[in-house]
Amino acid sequence: MLIRPTVLPALLASALTSGVACAQTANPVPTVDDAWRFSVGVSAWSPATNTSTFSTNNAYVGSTQSTVVDNINNTGGFGMFNAEAHKGSWGLMADFVYWQINDGVANSTTYINRHTSVYASEGAYTTQSMYTAAGTYTVLNMNSLYADALFGVRYVSSTTSASVTSVITSTSRGQTQQSSATGYYAAVSTSTSPIIGMKGRYRIGESAWFMPFYADIGQGLSGENLTWQTVAGFGRAFSWGDVSLTYRAMYFELGGAGGLTKYSNYGPQLGATFNF
Repeated sequence: MLIRPTVLPALLASALTSGVACAQTANPVPTVDDAWRFSVGVSAWSPATNTSTFSTNNAYVGSTQSTVVDNINNTGGFGMFNAEAHKGSWGLMADFVYWQINDGVANSTTYINRHTSVYASEGAYTTQSMYTAAGTYTVLNMNSLYADALFGVRYVSSTTSASVTSVITSTSRGQTQQSSATGYYAAVSTSTSPIIGMKGRYRIGESAWFMPFYADIGQGLSGENLTWQTVAGFGRAFSWGDVSLTYRAMYFELGGAGGLTKYSNYGPQLGATFNF
């Protein structure tokens, strides 16, 4: 299910309000034992983006930038989810990020002569999906500090789609004739890279507040398509889970026959995690 940008923050705020009303001092550091423990999270990430393009001979072609406000205004839909399962020191994690950016619609009319005109409508949008899956192992399990080492894989897919509709109108001897044509274009780039990293949280004193952290890095088996991701911020634990406000940055490269494109996405993220 895709979520509109204005809906999820309200849902998270409602969960935080209800949690404050009934929560006792919860320990944000998980208990490591032989019992299964599960968690599912949903988040709203609002990144700014930088894109740099290079040709096949590594020559710089150009770059584009969009701010957090730009991306929020142009977002067609997004979904951001994560899940974890642990038994003892071993575990599994998965993270999914999807968004669609509408590049807008451009309309134009060109007059070839006083009898003939060409109307063109162009629309484009970009969708990106990032999947991260990893196995984890607990390497630190202290009263105030918990950390898992992780080893896994990240799959990135970026699709740029465009549609063009043109209408030619001609008038001759009082009669009008029209002919139209529609074209559609889509380009897909993908990358799969093994990653290594660490994730965890630091408890602030004896309170329910904590500082979550995450970092990973990886590269394709061919030595190309570098990727990395970092997350850090603050959170509050409750009996049902936790709510966090973090800063998330993700970088990845997509290469192909036409060259190499480097993507940087970074901005605030509001999330809620539910424990089972």
